[in-house]
Amino acid sequence: MIKKKVIKTPTLGINAKSYMWGADLLEIAKYCEKIAVENDITVTMEVPIVDIYRVSLIAPHIIINAQFMDPIEQGNTMGGVSAEALVDAGADGVILNHASAKPMTLSQLINAMKYAKKAGLYTFVCADSIEEVRIIASLHPTGIICEQSNLIGTGVVSSEEYIHSTTKAIRDYDPNIIVSQGAGIKNGNDIYRNIKNGSESGGGASGVFCCSDPIAKIDDFLDGILRAKKDFGSRIYKQEV
Repeated sequence: MIKKKVIKTPTLGINAKSYMWGADLLEIAKYCEKIAVENDITVTMEVPIVDIYRVSLIAPHIIINAQFMDPIEQGNTMGGVSAEALVDAGADGVILNHASAKPMTLSQLINAMKYAKKAGLYTFVCADSIEEVRIIASLHPTGIICEQSNLIGTGVVSSEEYIHSTTKAIRDYDPNIIVSQGAGIKNGNDIYRNIKNGSESGGGASGVFCCSDPIAKIDDFLDGILRAKKDFGSRIYKQEV
């Protein structure tokens, strides 16, 4: 089993989706590495699979997440992405069940999580409804990203009621799971507000990569993370044995 990087909350998440790749993304990764080290925080980057290896070479202190994987092991699947291949490429974790990724059945999700954990990857699983949150919490992922699909990319954050109810559902089942409240985050104040209400993470995709100055937006998000860390504290994720 590989030795995993430590995760400290609150984490700052930067999701490139398909907005950026290659040399431009490497510059963002270098900056994320810099702020992670300087501020002693965990930064996660969700990068295209083709960029995982390059990012891993220049950003050893950030958590590098693949944006997707297939529920497969070594074999004859054409074009499949296995957990073992992601680990060899330099990934630390994987995002599963995201609304904009290739959809999975519950059975496929369970298998993907099993293979990811076996390979030593952190598992961050997205959930929309309170019912999904409860089901996914029962699978004990590293983290659950609670985001209502209709709010993704809108600049409208989740209601306090949604944050409180989904956070409670996770905490009641497994308090070690990292709770992330996503969707619609547009600035550091949104991140601070979400963490105040129970989230342990904040960040964005379009909020960063669709603006005129991604670095300035990352700094804005970082400010929200640091203020929340000061006011509400931090914890170290207890890794599975």
